[in-house]
Amino acid sequence: MPNILITTFGATWQIVPELLGFANPGLVDLYALHPAADRIREARARAGICPVEELWLITTKGKTTDEAVLKVREWQGLLGRKPQPEIRVWQANNVQDLVSEAECRLMAECIYRLVLHASERVKRGQLIVSLTGGRKTMSSDIQNAAVAFGCHALVHVIQNERHRRSLLGLSPDDFTRPLPADLRDAVTPVVTGSYRTSPVVDEVADGPLQGAAYPVPFSEACDPLEINVKRPELVLEVQRRQDNAGFLYCNYTNRLMHEEADANFLALYSLPPAVIRDLKARRLGMDPQREEAELAWIRKLPKTELHCHLGGVADARELVEIAAANRRAMAPYGDRLAPWLDRWRKRLDRGQGLPIRFKNLRKAVPGVPEPFCVAAFVLLFEDRPEFLDEVVFGPYLDASAFCGIGFKPYEALGDLQGSGLLQSEESLRAACRVLMRRAALHNIRCIEVRCSPVNYTRGGLDPFQVAQIIHEELTGRQHCTCSIIFTASRHHNMARVRQHICLARSLMAGDGPGFPNLAGFDLAGNETAGSAARMRKAFMPMMEKCMHFTIHAGEIQDVGSIWEAVYHLSAERIGHGLTLRDNPGLLERFRDRSIALEMCPSSNFQIVGFRDNYLPASQGRPLYPLKEYLDQGLRVTVNTDNPGISRTDFSRELHRAARLTPGGLSIWDLLLLIRNGYKSGFCKRPVRTKLLREAESEILELIQGALP
Repeated sequence: MPNILITTFGATWQIVPELLGFANPGLVDLYALHPAADRIREARARAGICPVEELWLITTKGKTTDEAVLKVREWQGLLGRKPQPEIRVWQANNVQDLVSEAECRLMAECIYRLVLHASERVKRGQLIVSLTGGRKTMSSDIQNAAVAFGCHALVHVIQNERHRRSLLGLSPDDFTRPLPADLRDAVTPVVTGSYRTSPVVDEVADGPLQGAAYPVPFSEACDPLEINVKRPELVLEVQRRQDNAGFLYCNYTNRLMHEEADANFLALYSLPPAVIRDLKARRLGMDPQREEAELAWIRKLPKTELHCHLGGVADARELVEIAAANRRAMAPYGDRLAPWLDRWRKRLDRGQGLPIRFKNLRKAVPGVPEPFCVAAFVLLFEDRPEFLDEVVFGPYLDASAFCGIGFKPYEALGDLQGSGLLQSEESLRAACRVLMRRAALHNIRCIEVRCSPVNYTRGGLDPFQVAQIIHEELTGRQHCTCSIIFTASRHHNMARVRQHICLARSLMAGDGPGFPNLAGFDLAGNETAGSAARMRKAFMPMMEKCMHFTIHAGEIQDVGSIWEAVYHLSAERIGHGLTLRDNPGLLERFRDRSIALEMCPSSNFQIVGFRDNYLPASQGRPLYPLKEYLDQGLRVTVNTDNPGISRTDFSRELHRAARLTPGGLSIWDLLLLIRNGYKSGFCKRPVRTKLLREAESEILELIQGALP
């Protein structure tokens, strides 16, 4: 993949050292004494120009140009053994002085062909195109070719007319060192721009233009080669495509969209074909050495989060932060807590009593209301949260061991938070702040927070107060639209489920929601503890109010659980849906109705167990179905579930989706997953549309920068 500098060439041989003095200053630092030497170096650095390995010269055929080529060869010989680019020369046969329209058109054809071949030869290297040299028509043609076929940089050398005669009088030897002080500003190199390959000469029409269809002679020998062309075929084809650009581009976009099971962000289809190919070819989640670079880019993407439980957001440090928010309220109980805490401190110091049944901590000290026993216990780790991490996760700190452990062991990892800690106003507000801080760090633009207000009332709050506190903390957040989804648990008795339903109904007034942040209702928990079918009658009052429903189903149960959620509870989204592929007819219905899947790669891996590209121990596990669903046109979204329990975050979860996919996911795939999130939100349609358009614009800007 050589870097190539290509230029038209006439009688003035000096343009070769002038150009190479700019592109390859290590060969000859021609501009060392130039009054603008610093700006010249900055221009080269700003354009990212690297030294070239090949210099291509395009010229006419005749005595004058032959003599100029000999001067170039003489100059080359004077450079000695310095590493220097290979200089290749092509002469247009039957074109001597460009005195007729026919000669100009044939020269243009030669220029177009050589620029096309150079663009193919560099591949991911650099193509530098020069406007200096030869007739003005040649400069115009090579610029047009650069616009069509693309170039890393378009450069020109501006000549100071005061020194024109003096420059022409210099010998090849004079150009083997910096220009002398009296001629230091005789010429000035400039970068005038750069171009991507024009879409209309790439894949927009009948496929990309290829050099094989427009041959030029090529030889390893350094002697000039003759190009024989009879008519301007390539020039005419480029012109035809440019004239029909609008029609061709429309057809190309339609073809792209028809080839896909589901449409991505619509603005992506306006990108140049080369960029689209890159987005589809560049894969993430395959190389652990690339993980941090890939995650850094994913963090910048504007994302959604549709499946996140407030009771599972905190890691060890954040648990300490939430517990500390209760310090003032629990102060009156300090004397009662002290002996109990001293015993725990000694046990922990000796490593006794592990593992701990965290549920037993909730009412461990008589007379101390919840959640102060749990908060006081967590604060034992205030100065060493990493030890709390070890106490909670134990062997699951090893990612390979934290695989396929089942629902109950996974759920137990959250016993120290959730209903254990969120029993006070202080804890609830602190947990919301932790969640929203995380959302800001990962550029989350729309988040739906799942909570169970009835479960957070053991400390004296009533369900409405809990909902109001969470509502207050989530309202008015800049750059993020926040909604609440109430979650009832199957494994609680029906009375608890009905309490959540009654709370949701009481917060809805008239024909619409009176509690604007309440976006939907969820049925979660162990699927074996209660079917969706037996919940239908209880859910009916909310259905009459046109409440949105998302149901946990197909995580650890067969596809029948998903069928019940859709047909008995009218679910618009399904949490997890791992077994959906077992019923092709139901899968088809998901596609027809645009029922979304809220997949949670980390928790799915940890509870059920799937193959992970980074973990050799998982290679015997089944394949994660996310890419299969995506390829079949299902509206798949990626979410965190319980980021604190699953030891993940909003960006890492997208990356984990790639890791769980054989061959990784392309950037195009990741962007489709993100778009699906915006399309599937329960917020009102005008809000969804606004968020989608804003995300689309931001993503286009990111793509124009560096990709991972």
